[in-house]
Amino acid sequence: MATGTANFTGQCGECSDRGSYFKATAVGGMQVGQSATVNGNSPQNCVVANDGGTVFGIELLANAGFYSYQVRVDAQGPSGPFSGSMYLAFEDETHDVYYLSIYSSRRESHTVSFNSSSPNIIAIYWSDYDFTVKTGDANREKANFKVLSPAE
Repeated sequence: MATGTANFTGQCGECSDRGSYFKATAVGGMQVGQSATVNGNSPQNCVVANDGGTVFGIELLANAGFYSYQVRVDAQGPSGPFSGSMYLAFEDETHDVYYLSIYSSRRESHTVSFNSSSPNIIAIYWSDYDFTVKTGDANREKANFKVLSPAE
């Protein structure tokens, strides 16, 4: 199990274009036991959404139970009437993509639990709108994962 941080580089800020998303990638990926930085800073400086939606932290953990791995996200969704949700996705080294929607404006922990033969997270995606990551293989089955938002 690794420690420390994995630095993702890429776009920064709010992606407010419907049908689009921002992306940040990390060479070698975020390994189990590591947390993420984006462009050398805390995710809260880059991974943001409308009306105050913010990701404060992202980490990849080993998980006991049916799912072997877990992405834990410290975040708050947008606030205010009709503000919607913040949408996130995480891609592992097998190119499976795991999705998370954050709607609560309270800062809380959210988890995405999954199984993978190569669990390192190589890309983080985010948007103000629901999206599907284009992985290049249109016939690829959707990954099996479990979301707890907020985490118990």
